[in-house]
Amino acid sequence: MQGEKSHSIFFSLSPLIYLILSILFFRFLWEVNYPHPAALLVAGILSFLQRRNRKIVFLKSSFRKNFVSVLPAMEILFFVGMLIASWAYSGVLSTMIQIGILFLQPDYFLPSLAIVSAMAAMVSGSSWTTAGTLGVALMGVAEVISFPQTMAAGAIVSGCYFGDKLSPLSDTTNLASSLTHVPIWKHIRHMLKTTCISFGIAILGFYFLNLYVWDLGQTSNVSLENGFLSSVTSSSVSWFKLIPVVLVFGSSVLKMHIRVSLLLGIVSAILFNSNGFEFSFEIWETLVFGFESNSGNEVFDRFLSGGGIVAILPTEILILAAVWFGAVVEGYGYLNEILIQIKVWAKDKWDILLSTMGTSFLLNMVTADQYLSLVIPARAFRSLAEEKGIPEKDISRSLEDSGTITSPLIPWNSCGAFMSTSLGVSVVSFLPFVFFNLIHVVLAVLLLLVAKNKSKSS
Repeated sequence: MQGEKSHSIFFSLSPLIYLILSILFFRFLWEVNYPHPAALLVAGILSFLQRRNRKIVFLKSSFRKNFVSVLPAMEILFFVGMLIASWAYSGVLSTMIQIGILFLQPDYFLPSLAIVSAMAAMVSGSSWTTAGTLGVALMGVAEVISFPQTMAAGAIVSGCYFGDKLSPLSDTTNLASSLTHVPIWKHIRHMLKTTCISFGIAILGFYFLNLYVWDLGQTSNVSLENGFLSSVTSSSVSWFKLIPVVLVFGSSVLKMHIRVSLLLGIVSAILFNSNGFEFSFEIWETLVFGFESNSGNEVFDRFLSGGGIVAILPTEILILAAVWFGAVVEGYGYLNEILIQIKVWAKDKWDILLSTMGTSFLLNMVTADQYLSLVIPARAFRSLAEEKGIPEKDISRSLEDSGTITSPLIPWNSCGAFMSTSLGVSVVSFLPFVFFNLIHVVLAVLLLLVAKNKSKSS
């Protein structure tokens, strides 16, 4: 933004302060149903009003850029809404839940969720595809056996992002690799050093949490003996109903676009629905307004009922509110001022790597898009990294350690919104249980701080 003098760091950070205060106000004082869109809107307005030079051209340009960056995510969300509804309608979800009940042992339920999700994300190369398909079914298993939904969601998100991070098919892994000119397998090998440690600790955490919950009796052993679950486990599995699942993950392995994968899942589910090969008004109504289950089991019906385009609309509004907030922060120079202050602070290799991580996290909050949280820091710190002789693989790892890993932890980020919508649990609720993501960020920062202290003492 031209023509306005630089401000203190506190002024530059004021939009984030407004955002935090607005969230607290709308969540705890006013207690509105959707506090985050309202908070983003208010914080953006306050940030806009306090600028003297409020040329609309800056806002329009920034809004257009941010909107274009999140538009693919908004489109994919509509596909996911229709996928969930079509899979519930055709019996795909109930079949996946039946298989999950047969094979997932309650004693190791949380670690199993994380490992299965990690394997699926590594094969498909997409945390979104995994969460929007397999993750939904795993949440159904948790619902049926009365396991806390927040913990199950945390385990699934952890597995999804571990697998996504180490997959050569992942778009974010390839983006971080290409931005820093590091070969993809070299980039993945370099990430293994910290990522596997974090995931191993997370699996242990899930195991002990599983034991704790089981010992407290918060999961229902009795429910495993009720008539409904007895009928589920005794009835034969309709394996042909897994064809849509195979098509979704198979097309992902073949590196087809996620829209194509989801569309294949929707169409195949409709074709293989329980009413035969026919299209009806009921199917289209289900895709738009969601599926309503009437199996007679309250728990099962509560989980299967939902999906559809209408269910996605609150998430789309949240993303648009985040785009507005990001447009104000970026368009009126707040973000640029913060980056300048960070560059002034960064004195050595370790400061630059920490700054890369911090900037990625900041951009996840401000722009609501994980791709921008990778692209902007990579460009902003490229010259400084070359000047200090920092290996490119260290920069690429730092980008993913924060940009990729923290994206599902922010409610208004497109990744956080997607995970929340797909799994049916708010980000704030599952946040404490996303062990892998939380542990990995802390571990990455601690390793950099230890290395910085060693370099000072030597």
